[in-house]
Amino acid sequence: MSFANPTPYDYLPRRLHMEEIGNPYLIVHRFFTWENLPEWRNHLDKWLRAALMPGFQLNRYELVELFVRYEFIEILIEAVSLIKGLMNSFHLPGSKLYHCMDVDKEKLIPDELNTAIGYFNNNYHPNIFEEQAYYPVHLDNDEKAQPHQVIKRFFEYQNLPQYRDALYWWYVVAIDHTSAGESRGEEYIIKIHAMFQKLIEAVHLIHIRRPANNDNLF
Repeated sequence: MSFANPTPYDYLPRRLHMEEIGNPYLIVHRFFTWENLPEWRNHLDKWLRAALMPGFQLNRYELVELFVRYEFIEILIEAVSLIKGLMNSFHLPGSKLYHCMDVDKEKLIPDELNTAIGYFNNNYHPNIFEEQAYYPVHLDNDEKAQPHQVIKRFFEYQNLPQYRDALYWWYVVAIDHTSAGESRGEEYIIKIHAMFQKLIEAVHLIHIRRPANNDNLF
């Protein structure tokens, strides 16, 4: 579903530094230093409720929290759009980077739990979760084995400019007193929410399966 008229410029990353453009997996790993996987899922669920319920009002702290996480998720989208490019790349360094990260297909739970350090808005104190909270509940068996394919399907549904547009729209309807049903529709926001839940679980698997000896990659 398209709501934007993108230009070629809109397909380029806007928020990434040169180092991150060269290795977008850096963002994947940093994403989970900001928050642990269960917290990201909880946030998406709360964000969905705020967008679906007319008159739902976030408090002052939640508004700041939503804005910061909105920006983090937009950064992640730009990074995974570059990772998608690496999957079909004939450029040797990019292809090597992708294949080095496409390993250990059976690991589902991180070796260490609750490793996020947080960010300034939560006073660097992210919430703590039990092991079962890290299980990828939104992925099927094939997606658990091949999380990069989730990235591919993510961009088959919408492209990068459309996701930026959808993310901003989702942010606006969550902070005002309207609902998603009054504009693009509840079905659309529920689908977007589901796509992001899958994406975040998939990149978390990529994150925890990274090579133990990655000094040449990061």
